[in-house]
Amino acid sequence: MRNLFVYAKHLFVCLSTAFCFFFLSCKQEEKVNKKEFYEGPLSELYGINMTYSDSARTVVRMSTEVQLTMPNEDKIYPKEVRVFFFDREGNNTTILRGDSARFIRARNLYHVMGRVNINNQVKHETLDTDELFWNPDTKKVYTDVAVHVKTPEQILHGVGMDSNQDFTEYTLRKVNGVVSVKTLP
Repeated sequence: MRNLFVYAKHLFVCLSTAFCFFFLSCKQEEKVNKKEFYEGPLSELYGINMTYSDSARTVVRMSTEVQLTMPNEDKIYPKEVRVFFFDREGNNTTILRGDSARFIRARNLYHVMGRVNINNQVKHETLDTDELFWNPDTKKVYTDVAVHVKTPEQILHGVGMDSNQDFTEYTLRKVNGVVSVKTLP
């Protein structure tokens, strides 16, 4: 009987130990199978000053403090962004600035956000808005939100705007406010 008691005791200890190992190994295996995906930036660059040129001629220059490259190849610019547009002679004609921006790789489109300002230094005209989009392929700038344009003669208000990238030719949609007309047809 004593042997039976010792045998039962050993059997209990062995089964308890085996159960603990089995339980711990199952937990460990569960942790290994659980995958976590990193959704943050793949790279962080600081002090960005990019120049786009065509035939050895500077066309556009962009500067910002930080560029984050995401897994989908979008680029996020969380700090102020300045884009300088140049004419054929290399003169800086227009400056686009915004509080932040995002380059959407799938659409090859820049989305500029925050206090957005376009300053055409040749025509002395400025545009203020909350957001706009710039397509480098079509060289077009547009927005669907409220815009305020200040020219040497007047201040224009509208909702929506389409323009070429250097802001020399633009069309306001849904214009409101007082607009002066120099000549009538």
